[in-house]
Amino acid sequence: MPSTANGKKSALKGLNVIGFGHPLLDITSHVNTAFLEKYSVGPGQTMLALPEQLPVYEEISQHADVEYVPGGATMNAIRVCQWLSGDTNKCGFVGALGEDEFGTILERALRQTGVNPLFEKSSTHPTGTCACLIVGKERSLIANLGAALQFTMAHLNSERVSQALTDSDIVYAAGFFLNTISSPEAPLAVAKHCADKNGIFCMNLSAPYLCDAFKDSWDMIMPYVDYLFGNKNDALAYCKAQGWQTTGDHLEIAMKLVKVDKINKKRGRVVIITHGGDPTVAATDDGIIEFETPLLPPEEIIDLNGAGDAFVGGFLSQLSNHRTLPECIRAGQYAAAAIIRNHGCTFSETHNFVPGKDDINV
Repeated sequence: MPSTANGKKSALKGLNVIGFGHPLLDITSHVNTAFLEKYSVGPGQTMLALPEQLPVYEEISQHADVEYVPGGATMNAIRVCQWLSGDTNKCGFVGALGEDEFGTILERALRQTGVNPLFEKSSTHPTGTCACLIVGKERSLIANLGAALQFTMAHLNSERVSQALTDSDIVYAAGFFLNTISSPEAPLAVAKHCADKNGIFCMNLSAPYLCDAFKDSWDMIMPYVDYLFGNKNDALAYCKAQGWQTTGDHLEIAMKLVKVDKINKKRGRVVIITHGGDPTVAATDDGIIEFETPLLPPEEIIDLNGAGDAFVGGFLSQLSNHRTLPECIRAGQYAAAAIIRNHGCTFSETHNFVPGKDDINV
């Protein structure tokens, strides 16, 4: 029988995956520098929308080249996971959106990728949106989280979400899920549910500022985390927020994260650290393994945004199919390589990924 990423034997049945996070509709359009100046955003800058920037969403929605793509870190990962998993398992996504046109577009687009949407709908807050303004190869992002922050315990405890959690074997949440009106109660409830049923609970550090701004929440939830993802900068920020005395080496930090006390003793923690084209680091109780990241020709790289989310999605697609840790890493690298060849976290209907094959040609 195939092995899990921890090396344990499992049945052939694909595992169901469910994600919790901020659903955002990415509204993408090519603009010029004058447009960026109009909305006071720099090339390549990422920011939360200021009141005076809110008209940007309506304006770019009128552009001829406008594209609407399901976004948000967790949603990106879950979509990629479903893409690479095919029919072997089922993915779902839980979050909050508004009762508006953008919410309708987002839900329809999510269904088209095969992901089961489990949305809480707000009548008082708009669907979270992210204006993706492209100038050349630079992408400026202006996010308005809106209804995404309004996720409630009532929705978490609803019949639909409760059943989806019961049916799921793997739960994934980006660190952004720590930023809702029901946090930290909701993330902790999900984490405890996984530990009680010996399910797999995965999280992503997601952004350096989250490690500091939500330190108390991280302290509560980290003991429940079975798989932790992040990039090198995230790991360094977490180390700093925790006040750990280290040399600043991300490999050392990865091992310290592995050793953080764990509630579910039936499996050890796996920590995955990425850093662009540098080797992917996997830390377990047995030590560090580094996996070379295949490099792409610069002319093939269109947009690096979404690469980390895609990596997680690829990894989870194989974890849910009982593949080994190296195979999960390889799938993550394949997915990231596919995504950065496109604008935003978008992909073709089909792929040529073959589990167990050494190369990751896209």
